[in-house]
Order: sequence, then C-alpha cells, then structure tokens
Amino acid sequence: MTTSNLRSLLQPAFIVLSIFLCCFQVYTTSGIAVVNSTLQRVAHLSIVLCLVFLFVPVSPVYKKKKEPALLVLFDTCLALLALGIAAYYFLNETAIFERFAYVDPVEDIQMWLGTALIVLVLEATRRTSGWPLVIVALCFIAYALFGANLPGPLAHVAISPEALIEQLFLLTEGIYGVAMSAAATMIFAFVLFGAFLEVSGMSNLFIDLSCLLTKKTKGGPAKVAIFASALFGTISGSAQANVYGTGIFTIPLMKRVGYKPHFAGAVEACASTGGQLMPPIMGAAAFIMADVTGLGYLTIAKSALLPSILFYLSLYCMIHFEAVKYNIGTMPESEIPSAQSVISRLYYMLPLVFLVIVMVMGRSVNSAAFAGCLVIFLLSLIKKETRLTPSRLKDVAVCAARNTLMITSCCACAGIVVGIIGLTGGGFKLINMIMNFVDGNLFLLLVMLMITCFIVGMGVPTAPAYIIVSVLAAPAMIKLGVPMISAHMFCLYYAVLSTITPPVCMAAFSAAGIAESNAMRTGFTSVKLGAIAFIIPFFFVYQPGLLFTGDLLEIISVSVTSIIGVIGLTAGLQRFFVTNCNIVESVVLFASGLCLIYPGSITDLIGIGGISLIYVIQRVYDVRKPERA
Repeated sequence: MTTSNLRSLLQPAFIVLSIFLCCFQVYTTSGIAVVNSTLQRVAHLSIVLCLVFLFVPVSPVYKKKKEPALLVLFDTCLALLALGIAAYYFLNETAIFERFAYVDPVEDIQMWLGTALIVLVLEATRRTSGWPLVIVALCFIAYALFGANLPGPLAHVAISPEALIEQLFLLTEGIYGVAMSAAATMIFAFVLFGAFLEVSGMSNLFIDLSCLLTKKTKGGPAKVAIFASALFGTISGSAQANVYGTGIFTIPLMKRVGYKPHFAGAVEACASTGGQLMPPIMGAAAFIMADVTGLGYLTIAKSALLPSILFYLSLYCMIHFEAVKYNIGTMPESEIPSAQSVISRLYYMLPLVFLVIVMVMGRSVNSAAFAGCLVIFLLSLIKKETRLTPSRLKDVAVCAARNTLMITSCCACAGIVVGIIGLTGGGFKLINMIMNFVDGNLFLLLVMLMITCFIVGMGVPTAPAYIIVSVLAAPAMIKLGVPMISAHMFCLYYAVLSTITPPVCMAAFSAAGIAESNAMRTGFTSVKLGAIAFIIPFFFVYQPGLLFTGDLLEIISVSVTSIIGVIGLTAGLQRFFVTNCNIVESVVLFASGLCLIYPGSITDLIGIGGISLIYVIQRVYDVRKPERA
C-alpha cells in the first residue's frame, strides 16, 4: 500500500480531531467556560501531538515513497499514547495539583509517562520543524543530568531524573509552562483567524491590492512582495509559511521583469520575515512576549509599529534603488487586477479593522480573535466564492489544526529548555559570566547577546527561539538599565532575523527553492537587504522613542529623523541615491543615516547635513554618467 492509502485510513480521525480541537479551543479560551488553565494546556498539547503522529510521517521521504504498514501502526500507537497521558492528568488532577513540589516523591507511573511525553514532544518537533530545536533541547537535558560534573561556574547541584521529570511534566515550569499557555490560547486563536481568511479566499485581496498599488512603479513585483508579505505575514506567524503563501506568485514575477533569481528570493525572504514584526497581529512570539512581560499585547504592538515601518521602508528603498539602478521594468498589465475588482472586495479588510478596534476597546486578545472569526464568517456569506459552507468550515478546522502543529510542538519543546534553565540556574550562570566579561559595557553586551540569539535561533522557529533567548538575554540587559520592552523587543528582532541569517536561514532557503537560486547566495543577499533590521535593535535600546515611549514631541522627532536616516542607510548600501554613488558618497550616506537614527540633536544635524550634501552634489553639480562606480 502507498503512503496516501495508509494515511487515508487515518484521515477521518484527523478531521474529527481537528474539528474537536477548534471547538475545544473556542469553548475554553473565548470566555464561554472557565477551565483550569493547566488542564487546558494538557488537552491542547495531547490533541496536537495526536494530530502530528496521524498526519506527519516519520520521514519526508514517505510522502512520495511507499510507507511500511508497521510505521503507520506505530504512529497510531504514539497518537493513542499522547491521549493516554492527558487522560492520566485529568483522572489524577487533584493528586497532581495538591502534591508538594520538590517534596513529594515522583511515582513510577509518573516517571514513565513524563519520559514518554518528553520523547513524544521531541519527536513531534523533529517531524514538524527538523532537528535544530531538538538538538538544543537534548543538549539541555544532558546538561541537567550531567552538568553537576562540569568544571567551573557552569556546574550545578546534582539533579536526579525524578527531579527533572517533576519539573518538566508535573509542574507548570516546563512543557506546560508559559510557552504552552500562549500556544494553547492566544496563538491558536489567531491561527484560527488566519485559517478563516485563507479558506474563505479573503486573504487573496492582500496580493491583489499590492499589485494595484505598485502597478506603475519600477520593479513593481518586488514591491508587491513587500506589501503582500507584510499583510499576509502579520497573520501567518511563520516566515516560511509566508514565503510559500506569497512567494509562489511574487518570485516568478520578479524574475520575469529582470530581477536576478537570488535577489528575487532574498526580497521575498526578507519581506516574509518582517511580517512577524508588523502589527496589528504580528507573529506567535509577540503573544508570548505579552505573556512573559505582562505588558499587554497592545503595548507590544504599539512598540513594534515604528521599527517594523522602518524595516519595510528600508526594504522598499533597497528594491527601488535596485530597480532604478538597473532599469528594471514594471508589472505586466495582464497580472494587474482591475481597480473595480479590488475596490469591490475592500470590505475583506473589515475583520482586521474590527480586530484592532475590539482590542483597543480593552477586550482580551482571545475574544478579539474569535470575534474576528465571526465577522469573517458573516462577511463570507455575501458572495458565493467566499461563502463558508459546512464543508468549507471543516476545511477551516483542518487548516487551523495543520497550521498549529509546528507552533505547539516547538513551544512544548522550548518549554523543556526553559524548565531546565530554571531548574539548573543555567541562565543566571550564563548571565553572570557575560556580565563579568562585558564589565558594564552595554554595547559589548548587546553584541554578545545578538550573536547568542543567532546561534540559538539557527533553524529554530521564531516563537521557541524568542522564548529561549529572552530567558537568557533579557535579564542581562535589564540589569544594565535597559527598559523591559526594549530588552524583549531586542530578543524578538534577532530571533526573527535568524530565519534570514546564514548559515541556517530557513526563510531564505525556502525562497531559494522557489526562485531556483543558490541557497547561500540568497541568504547573504537577504542579510544585505535586511541590514537595517540588524541595526535598528541597537538603536531602540539607546533611544526608547523608537518604541513609542516618552513624550509626544520626542516620538515625532525620532520618527522623522529615523525615516530619513533609513533612506540614507539604504542609499549607502545600494550605492545609489539620485544616481550611482562612488565609494566616498556611499560612506557619507551610510554614516549620515546612522547619525540620524542615533539619538541626539548634534548627530541629527550631522546626518541631515551629510545626506543633503550628497543630494545637492548629485542633483545639481554631478555631470558624470550613471555608470560611474
């Protein structure tokens, strides 16, 4: 029997479980019922694990090759085991919740079930996102069990296997911790919201609107990628999903009008990555940040607004300068939808508007997301092509379930890491080592933490990468006086940017596959295009006004100077402003851009002067040909 035949026998179970998961989530997190939060996380994770083993083969090769029947039977047993672990938790909830942590002994059955849960989480993570996060988690497990034998300051008090299982399985400090709380509530609510948009077809408006807005501009398809990815990425929560969602349309168009394959792939990778930083929804990590910091999601979204605008402005300028420099054409007329068609569908944007209004009114993020789903359903009834029939509502449930498999599995795996950091005190030990090394030098600390974020985030999805680096890095910055929002936003940015940072840059690799370009070249081009995003976090640590904190006049001043600064930086990097730049002009533009983003009146005047000087030289006095280098 082929894989499809074997897995098709499990398909009805997958559909039923997907529908049950969606109904359970709406019932337990929308305010309809009050449920013990730990039990809600246990149920959510067990259902997701069950779906992973029913839907995702043990190896990708079995999507095309024959799959042994024993493997499918084995996966079915793993799915039943995941449900059995949840059943034990529910049947013994009183005993589990009333036991004294670190005092009462861990029973044999709890040891077996806890060990089984860890193995299931690691295997589900491997199947949905690959080895990187699994390897990180295994290293931390090894550190917990054997770290007492290490020499030097990283050594910790001996930890028994029973203590480890208690931390990760029986307490809410490990697998069922903060990350799982976010995955089982806010994140799933917005995954469901995105599924409603996708299945109804309303999300197609994002690309069509982008095409219409950029139809007559140089290098139009690349600019379509920016707008479409910003709109689509804010609800997808995954850079790779965003690449596939919009890149299959934008990358071929970019190549057709003259962009090189690696550049087209890099544009899509950068634009898709930035979608996780763009309000109003942002990606999964933003909800986790709201939970960890206690600042509230609206505060996070407000703080992220200007940096995300600067990111997309820099990407737009990079593309525009590239298009003008090499005379790259506009979009083909045949690919541009009519204005009437787009205008007639603008009401598809109402769910997003409604979502923001509900959150501003003070309702919970979960309530806003579920109310947005209801608005999408009602609006879908207007036209036949968007109408959500019972059959399509089933597709919504299946789509939401599939889209949450990787997020929930990775959040559970990240919970293993966070739980071990808390149990061993490894995070505090690392912070102390770093603090002793930097000796109070904030800039040196930021550089070291940036590198740490890249290493931890290599090949790891954004949400777990943020969880891990925020536990390690944020306290060190806060200790040196950095505001909490700036510290956590710093961690979020570099966790997100790890998806386009070689050597392991999954968003760039995905885009390279569509563009049929060299993967590493696409990755390094992504770094160049996203260079501003690598710089911005340093500046909002020194200038909190970039995160919309401080008085209104300061925020306005910072916004204006940083926007001009970004234009100068991109012009310097692309070596093109009014016309081609020589090396001196490029350096002046880049330095002037840095001065404008860095806080201070003197640096602002230097930056304005430098950019104005190059503009005047190129506009009025420059008579050299555009081909000059």
